Amino acid sequence: MRPLVLAIFISLVARAGFAAAPDDPEARYQALLAAAKTAAPNADWLGLRIAFAQRPGFKILAQSAAKREMFEAAEKSDCAAALPAAKAAIEEAYVDIDAHLVAAFCEENAGDAAAARLDRDIGAGLIASVETGDGLSPATAFTPIDVDEEYAVMRAVGAKVTEQALVQQGGHSFDALSAVDAKGQPATYYFLIDRVLAAESAAAKPADASQGGPPGRTP
Repeated sequence: MRPLVLAIFISLVARAGFAAAPDDPEARYQALLAAAKTAAPNADWLGLRIAFAQRPGFKILAQSAAKREMFEAAEKSDCAAALPAAKAAIEEAYVDIDAHLVAAFCEENAGDAAAARLDRDIGAGLIASVETGDGLSPATAFTPIDVDEEYAVMRAVGAKVTEQALVQQGGHSFDALSAVDAKGQPATYYFLIDRVLAAESAAAKPADASQGGPPGRTP
């Protein structure tokens, strides 16, 4: 079933026009966002992520100040700073996996079990919507909307990335992330990035003209 799920995802992306946004992508996203918040944690996370990436304001090559602050505070185990930064990152991008998981960790530490459970469940739902296969081959690749999601999934499964490579196969492009899991076992995970590359190319065009080339892809 997993390869079939991946094929359905590719078909869905093609029909939805990942590179060509719908007539009113912002309105569509906001409608799906309202529905997701009502249905959370059992929402259409795949549909919400696709809609988020179709918005004209989607910044595929930029990481917000709130998210940078969240990571910096989380690395120091400073939940007093990490939690509000995570909430700000969620406000900017409700589909941000890292932000929900950091918020859940800090909420748990603060004794807010209900909030922690909700954010943890939302994070898990978002991860599941990326995991359209087991990720261990191009045929069963994961399907991110940006590079941040690739690394968020790796962190969530406890895998430390050691190398990133671009792989072309069957007319599609994949990020191949070599990693070591929590038990020290090596594995390579594949992410379908046709849409990611198209969005990066579109976003980098002004930079190409003024700065001589697009920024690097690895966070």
